[in-house]
Amino acid sequence: MNSYQNKYPVIAIDGTASSGKGTLAKNLSKVFGFDHLDSGILYRIYAYEILKNKVKEITNIKVNFISSKNLNSYNQKDLRTESVSKIASEIAKNNFVRKQLIDIQRNFADDPPNKKGSVIDGRDITSVIIPNAEVKFYVDASLDKRAKRRQIQLNLTDKEYEKIFTEMKSRDHNDKNRRNSPLIKTNDSFFIDTSDISEKEVLDIAIEEIKKKIDFI
Repeated sequence: MNSYQNKYPVIAIDGTASSGKGTLAKNLSKVFGFDHLDSGILYRIYAYEILKNKVKEITNIKVNFISSKNLNSYNQKDLRTESVSKIASEIAKNNFVRKQLIDIQRNFADDPPNKKGSVIDGRDITSVIIPNAEVKFYVDASLDKRAKRRQIQLNLTDKEYEKIFTEMKSRDHNDKNRRNSPLIKTNDSFFIDTSDISEKEVLDIAIEEIKKKIDFI
């Protein structure tokens, strides 16, 4: 059993690609004044650097993720291409990569900038990274809705939708079936289906669940 215990309160959010977990995390961080960390960005930066530098051996790439300036220097559109997404999903299986990023995520939870708490979203936050988080959510939506969201996000044409759908379906399979820390819904995670509800409705549902955690508030 994972014995790690976060030092500050954490709202942990897991979920599939383009399910809305990142948006929920950002909104919750504003409501509660917690610092936000999108763990997926760490893997995307790693993947982007591999592509950019044509690296064949993963252990040859080390990015200074700890620097917020470094994180903010990347173009979000570059980090969210399907080629980067595919590599990010693959390197998530690599123990060398995971060890570096697990340490960074836990350091963030133990020492959030505002010293109040954090909202951390990803694909194994509730199960592996912060297993004893005060509040846990699992966010998902239908594959069709998620593919459409990614299409709009990347400003792509309808002709490119099928490709996005297929690649996202493949990533779902990889994320849920990888040997190391697969994407799962833990028993203590509150499930939110965002397929047919608005961003505000998702936030309201989450806040109501958080309010049940009296000691946490």
